[in-house]
Amino acid sequence: MKITIEIPDEEIKDAVMNVVAQQYYRDYSSDRHHVDKVVSECVRKVIYEDKERITDRIVSQASRHLRNVAAKKFVEQLNDEP
Repeated sequence: MKITIEIPDEEIKDAVMNVVAQQYYRDYSSDRHHVDKVVSECVRKVIYEDKERITDRIVSQASRHLRNVAAKKFVEQLNDEP
């Protein structure tokens, strides 16, 4: 005997999100809140200490990506022209 059940993806996503949210709030404690706050402060500190290098890296990657995209579009336009 074989039983097939179809469940929409949206329903599955909602059910999983509800389970995760319930688990998250069930495990909530003041200790975890304190840990989250300390981690957030540490991440902020690291980012601000090294923000020049991080900014340079982001700009470099973005410009490299835009060059690649622009070159591809330029070649496509050249091929499309009669």
